[in-house]
Amino acid sequence: MALLLEFPPPLPSAPPAFERIRRLSRPLEWLFTGLFALGAVLLAVAVVAVLFYAGTRLQVRPGGMQIFIEAETPALHPGWWTVGSLPVIQKLALATSATLMMGPALAVLWQLRRLFRLYGAGVVLEPVNARCMTAIALWLMAYAIAPTLGHVVVSLAGFDDEGWLRMDSAKALGLGLILFVVARVMAWAAEVHDDASQFV
Repeated sequence: MALLLEFPPPLPSAPPAFERIRRLSRPLEWLFTGLFALGAVLLAVAVVAVLFYAGTRLQVRPGGMQIFIEAETPALHPGWWTVGSLPVIQKLALATSATLMMGPALAVLWQLRRLFRLYGAGVVLEPVNARCMTAIALWLMAYAIAPTLGHVVVSLAGFDDEGWLRMDSAKALGLGLILFVVARVMAWAAEVHDDASQFV
């Protein structure tokens, strides 16, 4: 009497296209990691400078802030103030506005880093990829409305903010909406890929 043993079929090797995706994704993961770290440092420095710097090289003007790196700081323009001369409530408003502006951009960079890290690990056409793309789309939409929120904050603190309406906000909103639809397509493709992988 013979005993027959059934072995599972060998796992298919990764397609060459997947290997190319992995190779191309690793440098992009490092790039977005570096950009995220740089942006986080810049935001931290900006917040600390607004709250604690008392010199004349950081000045507030209608519509934003101006940093002077010249050997001699020019005289104050009419309607400009040094950050150090502002009351605490206005300093807090500026720090909050900066965080509202840069926070969504940093979140986009972090999600891009996560997405390409997944690709570098060979995770392609999976639901987690679609979730990353959805998060990127939503953070882009948040970036689009951040100037309006920042405008409200600084206006309540007594500033005359003239630079809150920006073209890049409209671009970010449009791109966010497009990527949101792309993410839905990716989620559907992941479901189809999962169903197809269950057939031998």
